[in-house]
Amino acid sequence: MAGFTRRQMLAGTAGLAGLASLPSCAAGKSERLKITKIEIFQVVVPVQDDMINSPEFDPDGLSEFPKGPKVIIKLHTDSGLFGIGETSREVPKEGALENARHLEGQNVLDLNLPRLELPNGATRTGFEIALYDVVGKAFGWPAYQLLGGLAQDKVYVPYWCGRKNPVDAKRVAERALKGGFTSLKMKGRPEDPIAEAVRAVQEVAPDLKITVDFNRHYKTAEEFMPIGRELDEIGNMRTIEDPVDDLAEMAKIAAALDTAITLTPRSREQMVQAARLGSCELINTGPRPSMMSFVINVAVAEAFGMPCWHGSGHELGIKDAAFVQSCAAAANCTLPSDILSYQRVDDLIVEPINIKDSYAIVPHTPGLGVELDEDAVAKYSV
Repeated sequence: MAGFTRRQMLAGTAGLAGLASLPSCAAGKSERLKITKIEIFQVVVPVQDDMINSPEFDPDGLSEFPKGPKVIIKLHTDSGLFGIGETSREVPKEGALENARHLEGQNVLDLNLPRLELPNGATRTGFEIALYDVVGKAFGWPAYQLLGGLAQDKVYVPYWCGRKNPVDAKRVAERALKGGFTSLKMKGRPEDPIAEAVRAVQEVAPDLKITVDFNRHYKTAEEFMPIGRELDEIGNMRTIEDPVDDLAEMAKIAAALDTAITLTPRSREQMVQAARLGSCELINTGPRPSMMSFVINVAVAEAFGMPCWHGSGHELGIKDAAFVQSCAAAANCTLPSDILSYQRVDDLIVEPINIKDSYAIVPHTPGLGVELDEDAVAKYSV
């Protein structure tokens, strides 16, 4: 590429994608990528049967989370290109409408995507996803290229279930094996027969590595250690996630057990504090970080020698596609990321995320690499 500037390279790509040729001045002033209209859809898409909790564990409310509405965003520009996005569940549609009014008329290329400022923070990530999608399409780039470039072309994903009794856990293990998965994430609480459920999985699928997420339901290391040691002894554990809330107590658990301990940090500062205390060996970034923040968080964890995965709130296909793109740009994201839209009755995208042998294959088409299924959106709109 000798003799060509980055701007000249972008100009050629942008022209093919529908943008006017880039001027010599700063990008974002003259290009035809003005936001003309933003469509907002509120949807509720159920999870497939038997994916969440066994019936006796229903009172915790986790089984109700698929009923929480999500907002789907379709952001149109005057170039003819559009981007699609998806919010977290149970965010106000009114907040999305507020952000839509704020963005309409603005030039996408004037916006600072890594530090996107919008009046409604609860729906911000959905708009961020749509903007990365349309910018990627404009330049002919996959979104991962906008996040720093391709670090891995497939993303490790697990099978998933909620709180299960041993009988139901066996059925989950059978489905995981049938789907070609090599990792399983389960939920657990102090009152659950979690060790028995883990043993039941081992009977069916001895090579399936298990993550048990306790969601900080234990108070102290002393309270947790009996079940921690029992899981340690079974031998098929990948990691124990968030056994307690206090980082000092978690450090005691990490020091006592052979099984790796995972923290889902509430902030980047807490992740650094946990690394210094020895509270964990692995990091679940959680579902909340923006796309660029996720890549940064994974790099920070890498500096402390802690591999990561991307958490989720059991998303639909658009947000999962954004997770795939983010993970593709993060070399230290090597653990099974919760890309779980395959467990919904519909993911709202035309072609589902391609998962093969426990890996989501990263698409190399522009933007997110997925297409909105308009008929499915209409079917599940509320």
